[in-house]
Amino acid sequence: MEVQTGKIISAQKEPTHFMLAAKIVILVATVVLYVMQMLIAVPLFGAFVLEENWGELDNTRLSAVGILLAVALVLDLVSFVLAIIGSAKQEEPKTGMTILIKALFIPFFLINITLYILSFLGMMNPFLMWAIPLVMCIGVCLTYAYMFMSSWPDIIYMIIYLIKNKRRPKTGMVLGLIFEFFFVLDLIGAILVHRAYKKSLEETV
Repeated sequence: MEVQTGKIISAQKEPTHFMLAAKIVILVATVVLYVMQMLIAVPLFGAFVLEENWGELDNTRLSAVGILLAVALVLDLVSFVLAIIGSAKQEEPKTGMTILIKALFIPFFLINITLYILSFLGMMNPFLMWAIPLVMCIGVCLTYAYMFMSSWPDIIYMIIYLIKNKRRPKTGMVLGLIFEFFFVLDLIGAILVHRAYKKSLEETV
């Protein structure tokens, strides 16, 4: 049964699952990123912390890291397309899954910070110190991209919702979406968006 309201609810006769698929693809991309991260973390941790040889960052390992990064980026693009389709169909945005995904990313970000510190320690010589700003810039950009990929299904959904319904979003929804653009605050933002969405559903009953 189709429902016509100004609230954020599903509005298709036959349920589709593009938004769910978008979130699942992001979860798969998260696993890929963790595998990529471990390929770098294991040898660095062994060398700098335990002073043991747990593998070399050779060309084979670095090539595998590059391939996994490319796979993660492709999955991100797939989730982006799925999110657009699902949002256009006004499917349920699965905001609860966004909270789960962002929570799963917390260890990833903590490990990333540790890796950057270990990398900088390894560059503390006159011949490599020039590369520290470059590595820092690349690291911050990639980490932000990982964070933002978990936010865009909700952001896309709200943009399309506003265009189709010509309604003002609630303050909690706007604040939550703004928070999703910033480190640490993005998890709080996901929770605010989820609560605002659930509240909007309750108001339609």
